[in-house]
Amino acid sequence: MRLLALILSLVACSMIVFAEETPVTPPVKKVTVNGVNIIFTGNNEAFVEINSQRIKINTETQSVLDLSATSATPAKSQELQTEEEIKESGSELKEAPSDEVDLEEYYGYELVNIATPRGFQKKSLTMHYTHRFTQPIFDKDSPEDLFGLDSFSFSGFGFTYGITDRLFTKIYRTPLDRNIEMGAGFKLLHQNKKTPISASIFGSLEGRNNFRTFYTGNITTMLARSFSHYGAVFFTPSISLNSNPNRNVKKGESNHTGTFGLGSQWNFTPTASLIFECTPRIGFKSQPNAAISFGIQKRTYRHVFTLSLSNTQGTTTSQYNSGLGGLGPNNLRSNLTLGFNITRRSF
Repeated sequence: MRLLALILSLVACSMIVFAEETPVTPPVKKVTVNGVNIIFTGNNEAFVEINSQRIKINTETQSVLDLSATSATPAKSQELQTEEEIKESGSELKEAPSDEVDLEEYYGYELVNIATPRGFQKKSLTMHYTHRFTQPIFDKDSPEDLFGLDSFSFSGFGFTYGITDRLFTKIYRTPLDRNIEMGAGFKLLHQNKKTPISASIFGSLEGRNNFRTFYTGNITTMLARSFSHYGAVFFTPSISLNSNPNRNVKKGESNHTGTFGLGSQWNFTPTASLIFECTPRIGFKSQPNAAISFGIQKRTYRHVFTLSLSNTQGTTTSQYNSGLGGLGPNNLRSNLTLGFNITRRSF
């Protein structure tokens, strides 16, 4: 029954994630790269101008038309005519900085558990789905249980909404203690030629039993340095206040948790990466060992899929900070379980 439920869950998730997207016409944009003018019209067409040559590309039909050969109109006149047609259609022509590359597109919104400073676009709604199995893959009964796929699992679900290009809000729920996390974040820095790193800050409040008991506050700073298509490194320090669930805190035992999330990724293609993260802890620890996760991540235009191995099932900020849902003090190999994350930006 558990395997059947898992299959139904995966099928439903895949239908949601890979459902046909409603086409949205983006604003027209003109980009100049190394003297080459590119005009995106927003209707599956683009005009490319190189010296006196002008080419029209249709991505829907995958066709190319050399306008220089079919018309004697000078290239400059053609450009003006195109811009006039764009204005008549009611769209706006936006100039983009030359050689502009968004370095944050080379990594996802999370590695496995620790968040990255990748920004959320204004009015975008992003879905987060996490799944963590509980049986270690190197358990002696693991092969008979399909390496843990037959085991019980924790599936979390949530949304992030971009209020502006800098301000966003998030709500997320996991069945582990029926924990709900709600919070908001702000984009501090966006890496570019003048800014060496990206940075964001996120504050949240968690409540167990569907936000009715035991509240924990979190403050997290996300820092990242992208090396374009080669990879990136991440540093995510965080503090969880009132993370100790023991009602009577023992003398000398902390009631709060601090972590230093360290992560890295190596891009073996521009959209696929090997990822690793480690979260050392200070203060209250539900488990003595640091949370360690690694895996493979694939990114597309609107989706991020991560397949991971981890020694913890906690997916809210305070859970993976304190180690709630960890698999005990044994060695790392005996505690690794399968899991995956799916992120989809709806619009």
